[in-house]
Amino acid sequence: MIIIKKSWVIEIVVILLSGLSLYWVTSHDAWLYHQDLGKIISVKTGPKQVVKDEYNNQDYQVKQRLKIRLLNGSKRGQEMVVTNTYSGSKAFDQRLKLGQEIFVDFHHEGGKLTASFSHSKRDTILVMLAWLVIVLLYITMRFQGIRALASVVANFVIFLIFVKLDIALNLTYFFWLFALSALIFTALSLVMIMGFSKQCLVTFSSIVLGTSLGLGLGYFALWLTNNRGVHYEALDMATQSPEQLFFAATLIGLLGTVMDAATDIVATLFELKESKPELSRRQLFLSGRQVGRAIMGPLINVLFLIFFAETFAMAVLYLRTGNTFAYTFEWTMSLGVVQSLISGIGISLVVPTASLLSAYVLGEEQCQQ
Repeated sequence: MIIIKKSWVIEIVVILLSGLSLYWVTSHDAWLYHQDLGKIISVKTGPKQVVKDEYNNQDYQVKQRLKIRLLNGSKRGQEMVVTNTYSGSKAFDQRLKLGQEIFVDFHHEGGKLTASFSHSKRDTILVMLAWLVIVLLYITMRFQGIRALASVVANFVIFLIFVKLDIALNLTYFFWLFALSALIFTALSLVMIMGFSKQCLVTFSSIVLGTSLGLGLGYFALWLTNNRGVHYEALDMATQSPEQLFFAATLIGLLGTVMDAATDIVATLFELKESKPELSRRQLFLSGRQVGRAIMGPLINVLFLIFFAETFAMAVLYLRTGNTFAYTFEWTMSLGVVQSLISGIGISLVVPTASLLSAYVLGEEQCQQ
């Protein structure tokens, strides 16, 4: 017989009520928006029209005639007609559906007021996804998961502050500003999740060493080859100092992968030492290397999969518009490959670094006893 604790019932009720409350609030918050918002009450869809470009790429377009009821502003309750055109690829547009809430812009044309589609209202979806993430973290990890989420939010705020500082100060050498932010990210995340402890200090030291060595070796290799074949100017929106921007972005990505590996190794060795206090430094070091070998392959594969996912759409666009594979790789993939390789170097170096530091600290505890 399954016994259900009273506390579990209360938690389930609170979770469900919070979800329903958030859904209701975000579904009835039109008054919060300054831009005019309307709900689609009828949709008339026209026929498909096939279109081709100069490279013989084929797509189709469809026109929609939408009737909407305005939900806010001085025209609340009024009904208007809005047109929308979407393509089969949906690269820069989208198909609108009955019951969907959309933002509109008003125009005066020939003394007549008309409205055009601006963008969709998505706050309900975003809020419910955030609620689901928080609930899953709480169910699986309890307050440890909530602390992890809080550290992500805190790091995001800090990152925005440093971006604002970079814009305000207009520094020539802004890489070191983001290097400082990386140190703060690391320290804050570890303290919030682990608390200020010896394990936290060992993990922090391992991450800093692994990241510094990985980035340093990557920079040295690029300097040694005179950056041959690497086009920093291919970065999106890079208007000045693209090389610094590239290494700042590489540092943030490298930090994430190194932190993942170092945290796993250090946490495993600390748990191992607690369960088997008789283990020597050498045994701990070898155990850390074994953990590193187990996680290194999946981590590096994840890096390359993320890289492929980021560049896939742009690479297809280049190839479909008549460019060669070599040219496409050089201008859409080369920087991602370099970043992945530098991250791979960082992972390889943090395995012995984290293992050695953990073995030294834990072995020192044994000597003191």
